Amino acid sequence: MLVKVRVTPSARREVVSVREPDILEISVREEAAGNAANTRVRELVAMHYKVPLKAVRLMTGARSTSKKFNVVK
Repeated sequence: MLVKVRVTPSARREVVSVREPDILEISVREEAAGNAANTRVRELVAMHYKVPLKAVRLMTGARSTSKKFNVVK
């Protein structure tokens, strides 16, 4: 399943908003530097879909606020 994510790094609160079943808006506290925000977003996507972390893979958007993740159920 391909999931589109719009990320806001360095936010005050972590928030996961669902726009559609496969489109999420996520705010994370981590900064974009050092891949910290991508790692936290991946963890939040795994928790949202209730799958293990290894089932979530970043496909595109490693340096962008718009990302696509592959989630294997």
